[in-house]
Amino acid sequence: MTPKMPHARMLITAIVATVTTTILGAVGGYLLGGPDGGAIAAASIGFGALLSSFLVRGRVVGRVTQSRQDAARQGYADGIAHMVLAHMAAYEAAVFPVSGPGAVTPQERAARRTRSYAVAAEEALPHAVRRAAAAALAALDHGNVTASQEAMQNLLFAVHEQTVRR
Repeated sequence: MTPKMPHARMLITAIVATVTTTILGAVGGYLLGGPDGGAIAAASIGFGALLSSFLVRGRVVGRVTQSRQDAARQGYADGIAHMVLAHMAAYEAAVFPVSGPGAVTPQERAARRTRSYAVAAEEALPHAVRRAAAAALAALDHGNVTASQEAMQNLLFAVHEQTVRR
């Protein structure tokens, strides 16, 4: 479900603010200058409120749209970072299977390796996570358990920093 665009809500808010301001101007003008004062105050204040709401609307819509785009971009980068972590963990499990050296076929290991490399090369991936993923891939390719565990821990920290730094 797509969230409502802010344009409709902003338009309703602008209309309500303009009408409310016009009514308040009419009442104030009537109290200070009688019926003619009320009409003049309502027209001038209402026109001013309408004009200001249209002038401000463009900037507000631009900021809201930019904020939504930034949030979507950041959310996508966070999701890609977590996906890298998941694929790297799957590749680590294929390189160092818990149930023994013959538990994973060479084809499955190659498939997990290929997928890990493909995900780590994703364009939207933040640089720190990409660098940690490259180090983890290199360590896993060499088959060194200690270096692989340290590299995977560094990747986990990089993904964590990516998602909680805000």
